[in-house]
Amino acid sequence: MDGLAATLLIVGSYFLGAIPTAYWMARAIKKIDIREYGSGNVGVSNFAQHVGKKWAVLVVLFDVVVKGSLPVLLASSKVLDLGLPVEVAAGFVTLAGHNWSVFIRFSGGRAMGTVLGVAGALDFVLVWAYILTSFFVWLAIRRSDSAVSWGIAAVMMPVYSLLLGLPVEVTLFAAGFLLMVIVKRSISNDPTYWTDVKDSRSFVRVLATRIVFDRDTLAKEGWVKRGPGRQPPPEIGDTPARQT
Repeated sequence: MDGLAATLLIVGSYFLGAIPTAYWMARAIKKIDIREYGSGNVGVSNFAQHVGKKWAVLVVLFDVVVKGSLPVLLASSKVLDLGLPVEVAAGFVTLAGHNWSVFIRFSGGRAMGTVLGVAGALDFVLVWAYILTSFFVWLAIRRSDSAVSWGIAAVMMPVYSLLLGLPVEVTLFAAGFLLMVIVKRSISNDPTYWTDVKDSRSFVRVLATRIVFDRDTLAKEGWVKRGPGRQPPPEIGDTPARQT
């Protein structure tokens, strides 16, 4: 019975995580496909930019509290008591559903917010280490690029798990989340951008920009304010940024 319950919970966690909150709300409120605006990311930052910050609060609450925390709490000793490996699996699958949603052709967000709910349900100290790292990095670099500070926080999460002596399952979750962040940032921006990559130097530059800044350009304004009909740049070469 526990095996069946664990299987159903893990499968259900994917579909819960796959609920494209920002996409559906953008459709309902502004009648737009959020994937055609700004970064194209189906997440809170892009939603707030093109739909509104007040509505973004609802997206955050659902993504963190419901999508992030609920599957882990259901698997925990507080409810079904399925064991820590199932808690971790349910949390990780939730993030995968958020990033690659079956409801929107396997596009999605980045799970940088949803992971707060998962990590918080797994270990309260770990999630605060993640949040405070992002905050202090932002203070140190004084950049408006939240992708940088949250990215560094993701890098540090498995380190914190080791330092805190958390169970190996939690450390593996943190490492898996970091790998997920790198993969998602690497492959999920403008797919046409690679057509302008002419050499290995350009390839490395685009890949590094994606991983660090989660976009295809160094210039943020032109990227986040793009609308439908976005076009790739005429060239990459040695140009430091792309404006559209």
